[in-house]
Amino acid sequence: MNYFFGINNDIIKSKLVIPKFQNRSPNTNKDIKLFKCYPDNNEWKVEEIYKDTNSNYKNNFFILNDLEIANNEIYFLATKNDLLKFDKYKLEDYNDFTNTIPDFRANLEIYFSDKNKLGFSSYQSEYPFRMIKIKGSILSSVSSIANKEADKNYILLKNIFEKPVQQIFNGYLVDIKQKIILEKYNLKMNYSNLLTINNNFIKPEVYFITDQFLGIPVYISEKNGHLSMEHTHPPHTNILTGNRYKVVKNLKEEINEIIN
Repeated sequence: MNYFFGINNDIIKSKLVIPKFQNRSPNTNKDIKLFKCYPDNNEWKVEEIYKDTNSNYKNNFFILNDLEIANNEIYFLATKNDLLKFDKYKLEDYNDFTNTIPDFRANLEIYFSDKNKLGFSSYQSEYPFRMIKIKGSILSSVSSIANKEADKNYILLKNIFEKPVQQIFNGYLVDIKQKIILEKYNLKMNYSNLLTINNNFIKPEVYFITDQFLGIPVYISEKNGHLSMEHTHPPHTNILTGNRYKVVKNLKEEINEIIN
């Protein structure tokens, strides 16, 4: 099962388009509904999103625009029968509708909150269920995706954890050559966090890492009023040697010594 997310703040807003159909099936599933949930007083609150009366509603897609998206919300597809097993203290794997080959995709479009800037970019918005059940750390090479020549660079980090908590955890930009912390970020759990990257920190030796909790880091670059967006891949996918997992493990241990 996949969860989906967007972003809505003073810099970036978004539009989310989620298919009602599977990629190998030409027909929509009339029983599938779009729901949102969000943490409130240590409980998950869940609501069905009714789109039939919305002017942007299309028969084959659920569409959320702009102010319909909140940073503390996550979205998922389910039937009303699936929701009979909804647990207000723990997110569950409600169905296998989005477990497809090739992978089920939803489209996340981002654009500027400033109406004078017309640039936009699109990418995917899936957050796999398997990620919400585990703790850990993200390790991401900043220079592999961020653009040093851009006017501004950001990381959109969405964290979803199975429990309805909103505590703060830490993210860091670490220089492994100088063995120093360049930037420390306060990140919110179950939230769409937007982090600004100083262009001077976009170097091969600089890594973004989180402490305790996972998330999906999406890199956003702004240049002359235009946007580009790309998510990072696990560092072992960029290492060709057979012991790549050991290499990444050693790198994480080295960086953890710096931040701790």
